[in-house]
Amino acid sequence: MNLLGKILTLLILVMSIFFLAIALMTSAAHRNWKVAASSLQGEYQAIQQQLATTKTSTLEKEQFIQAEKVARAQQLAQLESQLAVYRNEIDSLSKQVSEETILSKERLARLEQAEARASQLDKENKGLSDRNVQLSKEVATSYEKLTDFINQTFELNTRIEEIETLNKDLSSTVAKQNKVMKRLGIDENELVKDIVPMINAVVVRAEGDLFAIAAGTDDGLRKGHVLDIYRGDKFVGRGVVKNVEHNLAVLGTLSAFMQANVEEGDDVTSKF
Repeated sequence: MNLLGKILTLLILVMSIFFLAIALMTSAAHRNWKVAASSLQGEYQAIQQQLATTKTSTLEKEQFIQAEKVARAQQLAQLESQLAVYRNEIDSLSKQVSEETILSKERLARLEQAEARASQLDKENKGLSDRNVQLSKEVATSYEKLTDFINQTFELNTRIEEIETLNKDLSSTVAKQNKVMKRLGIDENELVKDIVPMINAVVVRAEGDLFAIAAGTDDGLRKGHVLDIYRGDKFVGRGVVKNVEHNLAVLGTLSAFMQANVEEGDDVTSKF
């Protein structure tokens, strides 16, 4: 309640007492006016005393209210000062929060990129791990093959050494035999000249009793070798080598064995 309210309350109290006094005076008009006046005088003095007491109390309350106003004003000023400080702090914190939010978003974006990169690296790492396992298997297989190759090479080297040793021995033996054959006047081809090599040739030209085949001295043919003539599975006859070059031989038919004339494309062989 403010000061004006208190004053009005006091006035209402005073007026109430005043009207109460009037009412009492009216009701006691039939009494002796001296007794009534004396009574009213006492009541008036009591009211005056009560009014003085009320004024004193009101003055004290006004002083207290004024002191409270000053104290409250000081407190309000302090609160406003603190509020300004708090607002500045809030503004500063809001700015920091805004900056931290921006930095957090940037960090989050970098973190997401890092996670995506880590996921990609995990996939690449898995692929590399699988490739490493595959390469390890290939290396193990290659090592086994290399070991086998080294063993084979060692065996071959051993075999080569044995063959070289045997070749030296054979060369020495052949050299001795050549010396003996030369001293005895024996030709080295004399003993094998009648042995026909394995021949599978085709007649490239035929004319009368003569025909040519695509084989010669490079295939081991010698003059006098006898070969069989076939046309598919049918036996045609036999021929004897009349003339021979390194890749061509001319043969003459042996009439005792001939069952048909020789034709180009016939097979000539020594396998039978």
